[in-house]
Amino acid sequence: MTALIIKDIATLKKTLLLSFVICIALSVYAIYSKTLIMIPLMCAFMPLILNSIAFGYDVQSKFEQFAFSMPIKKSSYVFSKLFFAFAFSLIASIIIFIYLFIEGSLGLDKIIILSLLSIVSINLLPAIQLPFILKFGAEKGRIIVMITFLIIFAISNLLKEKLGIIPNLIDTFSLYSFKMTTIGIIVLFLIVLGISIKISIKIMEKKQY
Repeated sequence: MTALIIKDIATLKKTLLLSFVICIALSVYAIYSKTLIMIPLMCAFMPLILNSIAFGYDVQSKFEQFAFSMPIKKSSYVFSKLFFAFAFSLIASIIIFIYLFIEGSLGLDKIIILSLLSIVSINLLPAIQLPFILKFGAEKGRIIVMITFLIIFAISNLLKEKLGIIPNLIDTFSLYSFKMTTIGIIVLFLIVLGISIKISIKIMEKKQY
């Protein structure tokens, strides 16, 4: 799996560097303008774009035929396509945690919950998207990418119009214990992720190369 991740990083080297620069610049702007919701939304966009380009390259270069003629597990290929989402979600959660911790307006438990929510939300869309791209291919998969973009765009507009959503969300979580909330978020995410990975691996195993 490590070799597959390195391959994607090498393939997308320039795009990846530009993505990190954009992330840092927009994160600074989000913190300065106090629109923290921009950070997870932005970090959700980046993996979708990178994965779309990576899949396109694999199809164009017929990488899958080459890769699976070697002792490379199809499960490793599936896991490698979730790497960018995990990396960007980690960046977003760290930025949010540090900012909220320094600001000091929320308790540590609420800060951790919001950081976990960032990781979950950013990884969720690529996880849902992955089986569709593997099933229908990179070309048709672009339609899925566009639909996902529209969903993120709609969510971002909704959150901008109703800024009270985040405080209300925090208040809702506050009704339950920190431990139960954290466990609930992690379990729900792992269930969705596990289902997505299992479906994706089955799709890959049925393909003939």
